[in-house]
Amino acid sequence: MNKAVKVIIFGLFSAVMGAAAGAVVWLVLQLMNWGIYFIWDYLPEALGTGRSLVYNTAVCLTGGLLTGLWQRRYGILPDDLETVMGRIKKEGKYPYDRLHIIAVAALLPLIFGGALGPEAGLSGLIAGLCCLISDRLKQKGDEAAALAETGIAATLGVIFNSPLFGIIDNLEPDGREEKYRKKLADKKTRIFLYVMGVAGGMAAMSLMKRITGSEGGLPRFDAGHETGFDQWKWLPVFLAAGILMGLFSMAVGKITEKTGERIREHRIISCMTAGLILGVTGFFLPLSMFSGEHDMGLLIEGWRDYSAAILILSAIGKIFLVNLCIDLGWRGGSIFPVIFSGTAMGFAAAMITGADGAFAVAVTAAALCGYTMRKPATVIAVLLLCFPVTYILPLAAAAIAASKVPVPKPLKKHH
Repeated sequence: MNKAVKVIIFGLFSAVMGAAAGAVVWLVLQLMNWGIYFIWDYLPEALGTGRSLVYNTAVCLTGGLLTGLWQRRYGILPDDLETVMGRIKKEGKYPYDRLHIIAVAALLPLIFGGALGPEAGLSGLIAGLCCLISDRLKQKGDEAAALAETGIAATLGVIFNSPLFGIIDNLEPDGREEKYRKKLADKKTRIFLYVMGVAGGMAAMSLMKRITGSEGGLPRFDAGHETGFDQWKWLPVFLAAGILMGLFSMAVGKITEKTGERIREHRIISCMTAGLILGVTGFFLPLSMFSGEHDMGLLIEGWRDYSAAILILSAIGKIFLVNLCIDLGWRGGSIFPVIFSGTAMGFAAAMITGADGAFAVAVTAAALCGYTMRKPATVIAVLLLCFPVTYILPLAAAAIAASKVPVPKPLKKHH
């Protein structure tokens, strides 16, 4: 069998794997949404308590207790997206002997109000599933790694409803120091495999949505916004706001990381502490809870109904809580919450300066994500889902400029 035929067959198999990944992601997200509805809508209404401070705190403390008990028995799970991708790139595989445990560990913090995105738990779940199937089909080494990477590409594309995000995030290095293991295929072939995987995943998700009528992904601005000089003159201000938010996130992350390390062995205390702070903060700043994509849609429709102070506090609160949750045991992703924080801060900046809201959000969110992620192409790919293509220039300018601003040495991550 020549190489071209082998690549085509492998590409078709990648599409099937991508479709399987899309179906699993849809199922997990549906379980998450049903759990959130039951705990945060149905139950308080049935009990007649409403979203009171007592109810909010009690639910988050319960979530902390359950998460702590689960982690004390099975370990601190799920791994974050960087860890999952790092293991695949270095080892060519990801363990799959505890997929059901990872699924529960991923769902608990999301259902109980954690300021977290679903990509962390889902990436580990799909990577493990792909490696399990690869082993059953007697595929080893680079072939198994290629399928696992394809599965993650499909997962990211499906979660964010952004095919480009899943592909580019896999291809863009995590900094200059990243070393790739030897690959089965060259870059062009890998792109082909990722495209096939993402296409399969998006097709499966689209089919599920049509059958059930469910929606998902990030909300989108319409095309009726300004991008002229009157907006561009504010770019340095919005860029600075996004970078300052990034610095704040890294500074808070250092504090919560050290706090988490000190009580790492006391999983129930650690997770319940996070639950207590989450419950109280979330009551006074409701927008700071959960992943943020639903609330981002509310802001796009009615951001002028909020004061600039509330928007700023919500942005800061979300950044604080996502770091607190992750480092004290409520494991999950940070991409959705960070985008929401950039959105809230961007709208606040627009309110203060009088600039167009969409332009302010585009620059502020791209700067925040570009500074923290250090992957401008990935940032542009995912934010283009939220904005018309006419916004590619301000998105690119902010993401690239922010990614070039050096991070202070005390705030750098050490792996």
